[in-house]
Amino acid sequence: MARIVNPILFSSYFGVNPAEIDKAGLIDPFLNVDLELFIDPVLLEKSGHPLIAKDAIAVFRDHFSKIVRLLTISQAEDDVAWLAARRLLNLEEPSENGLGYGGASRSGSSRPEEIQSMILRTTKEIITLGANDPEMISLMGFFEEGVGPDTISDFTTRVVFLQLATITSEFCNSHALATTPISEERQDIGLPHFVDSKGTSKPFLLVPKDIVRDLPIANDWSDVREAAMKNAEIRNRVSQLLAGITEPTVTDTKHALRGAALSSADAFNHFLASVKDNASNYDPIEDALGYYRYRQLLLADPDALSAPSKVDLSTGPEAIRAVVHEAIALFKQHVEVGDLWRELWVDGKPKKERAAQLMFQAIADAFCKANNIDMSPETNMGGGPVDFKFSKGYEARVLVELKRDSGTVRHGYETQLEHYKEASETFFGIFVVIDYGKLGDKLDTINEIRKVQLLAGERASDIVVIDATPKKSASKK
Repeated sequence: MARIVNPILFSSYFGVNPAEIDKAGLIDPFLNVDLELFIDPVLLEKSGHPLIAKDAIAVFRDHFSKIVRLLTISQAEDDVAWLAARRLLNLEEPSENGLGYGGASRSGSSRPEEIQSMILRTTKEIITLGANDPEMISLMGFFEEGVGPDTISDFTTRVVFLQLATITSEFCNSHALATTPISEERQDIGLPHFVDSKGTSKPFLLVPKDIVRDLPIANDWSDVREAAMKNAEIRNRVSQLLAGITEPTVTDTKHALRGAALSSADAFNHFLASVKDNASNYDPIEDALGYYRYRQLLLADPDALSAPSKVDLSTGPEAIRAVVHEAIALFKQHVEVGDLWRELWVDGKPKKERAAQLMFQAIADAFCKANNIDMSPETNMGGGPVDFKFSKGYEARVLVELKRDSGTVRHGYETQLEHYKEASETFFGIFVVIDYGKLGDKLDTINEIRKVQLLAGERASDIVVIDATPKKSASKK
């Protein structure tokens, strides 16, 4: 998950009622960290904002059509037409929209030229088949390992920047928010500016809710693949290409999808139509990533989550461990006794692990601030990031790793957390398992590992299980 540190909401910073942002159909983004959503060009035409559904989609299609025309006449890579197409394919990350994988900042970055070349080569291949729909770029993530949805989102943002800026400017004007013109030529369109901790002023875009999707996690894009596979021709072709592979990897599936979709112009057009028909925006009601619930917790009265601990922190590192256990217990109570478990499910299925992590972060952070303990999410301990690090001073450090019951519970406890502890030079680790009803004998396994470690005189990480299974309402108990 992206590292979210001390997030600042647009509504909080500018003093706008969050309900007004929701009413306008816009995302209330973080100003200092990225939100793991991306603009999907196939959603532009479906938007409820006329400026997006008519103007933005027209601008997008015209822009990429120019790239298609240039690649059509290109005879070889790096000839005049190819280089002109490359210049039009701007993949630099726009820091103004606050979307993407970034966590601790929103600095924006550029991508390697090789990714640009991948997209151009695949586009040329599709053109050679006889297809030329400008929205083909939205499918590049299906075919190329290095092309993620954030890449497509950034390209789209740059192309339809003027329409997004206009929507933002109109919202700010109607709510009396100060703006600065986007350029000398366009004094009529202004963007609000956020001044970060270093005193740097940065412009900001507001993005409509109905044109964004949640970012697929690195090796899990099953939802996107499922939409594409609803087309019978593509599904049958993919099945043939994957025949004989017992457990296809993401790479295997991408190769098969590429082979199926690029077998002919008709196959590609069917594939694109299938994706368009089934594409839907991030649903605030389902809230698969837990963003809206997380925002709700951030906007809530912090006193409700900031009960002072009775632990004497001056007694040493063990005391920090005790306070972290209190923070976990508070989260556990909200899930098991309160209604927070509802925010961890969608359509009868557990939400992504990200949702639980965000819920825990919001509750634990408020509790720790009240007790003068620092909590750092996604801290790299060497060899990868641990979910959370709690600390007070240099020596008192406690690491917390959250796992859902369907994950690699034994590996997470026995190997992963211990590796992080060793890298962090700390004795204290707490392994939190979110049980959605499929924990089974995994708990017995890690409890036995802990028992053996303790009998050997070793410091074993604590284990906490949180029951996130659906609960009956009070009226039905």
